[in-house]
Amino acid sequence: MLEEFGSSALFALQKLEQSGFEAYLIGGSVRDFLMNLPLGDKDITTNATPDEVRGVFVGFKVIDTGIRHGTVTVLIDGESIEITTYRTESAYSDHRRPDSVSFSNSFSDDVLRRDFTVNGIGISSGGEIRDEVGGQKDIENGIIRAIGNAEDRFSEDALRILRAARFASVLGFEIEESTKKALFGKKDLLKNISAERKRDELLKLINGRYAEKALLEYRDIIAVCIPEIQCEFDFAQHNRHHVFDVFTHSVKALANAKFDPNIRMALLLHDIGKPKTAKFDENGEMHFKGHAGKSVEIADKILSSLRFSNAEKEEILTLIKYHDFQFLNEDMKTASAKRIKLALSKFGKNLSLKLLEVRRCDNLAQNPKYFLGDSFYGDCEQIAREIADKNECLTLKDLAINGYDLLNLGFTGKKIGETLNQILEKVIDETLPNRKSDLLHFAQGLK
Repeated sequence: MLEEFGSSALFALQKLEQSGFEAYLIGGSVRDFLMNLPLGDKDITTNATPDEVRGVFVGFKVIDTGIRHGTVTVLIDGESIEITTYRTESAYSDHRRPDSVSFSNSFSDDVLRRDFTVNGIGISSGGEIRDEVGGQKDIENGIIRAIGNAEDRFSEDALRILRAARFASVLGFEIEESTKKALFGKKDLLKNISAERKRDELLKLINGRYAEKALLEYRDIIAVCIPEIQCEFDFAQHNRHHVFDVFTHSVKALANAKFDPNIRMALLLHDIGKPKTAKFDENGEMHFKGHAGKSVEIADKILSSLRFSNAEKEEILTLIKYHDFQFLNEDMKTASAKRIKLALSKFGKNLSLKLLEVRRCDNLAQNPKYFLGDSFYGDCEQIAREIADKNECLTLKDLAINGYDLLNLGFTGKKIGETLNQILEKVIDETLPNRKSDLLHFAQGLK
């Protein structure tokens, strides 16, 4: 019955039980098991103290990952199994970690200090389910409910506020009313949580299958983590190409995207500069000249404050900066091989395909009347892959000439680089063949 948990987790459970201790798998892996979802990390709760756990697993590598809170990690066949002693907890002065813990011999004590009922279900090695908080029923009904008093749970650990919204996004569950009320009432406590932890939860939230509903319903929670995003709320665009306000448009674009955190984060922030650049023309239509650049400026500060890595920032900001890049021919209907070549030259294959996805999702979340169609974006992707696979001339190193050739023609300094780039543009544009004689003749003409 429990084979899905893997041999290492089951071995650890049985080893503890055979040594005379209670032990249960608990938390997200049990919830996912009951929902027939892929299982994440396997956590075990037990009445064995950390010293007793070490005694049970003599001969195995045991790491004190959270010994102050009763947690050790045992390495079994290369897999990390986290084992935590039943415990009760004191106050949470920092709204994240208990000031102190006391070990307990009671499964009930341990469950009552956990976050949500769906995460408070235990399973023994023999498949016995121990559910003292109604977690199974809430799973059946699609409910996220705090264990005990919701305000207390969120005051103890404010990250649970964001986790609740994340579970709504990933699982598609509704948050129970008293839990939801406490969620909004305590939302400002998220300011006490580290940027890294908020970032990690946000990324899981925006990658949820039900991200659109969760982001729209819990936008005020998101705004505590990203205050700059409030300017988008209910900001009507007054433009024929749009039927949604800026935030709703951004969320719908995100929800249409592949499950890629950088693509989805770029779509969440791609129009955040619109409210600051909005201007009406003489006909009463709103325009947003320069909004991509302003969005990059604002997004850069957001990503830095949330401690995104430099590589992540660079990719996300590039996708935002060029989210309006056109892949169209002059007829404004068909895919342009020349424009696709330009993208491949400028961004490379992987980032070009991500940019194409951003463009598709942005277009799809606008006025349906102006959507170019799935076939258009399918054509663009096919052309991009074919060009990339043919190893066509897309970069300076692909040119039939190099800087030394220009040096021999009498070019010097920065003029060499400028000329090579000019030649590359002509080759990509297919107005100049990539043959050495033709390129040298063109260069000579420029000189």
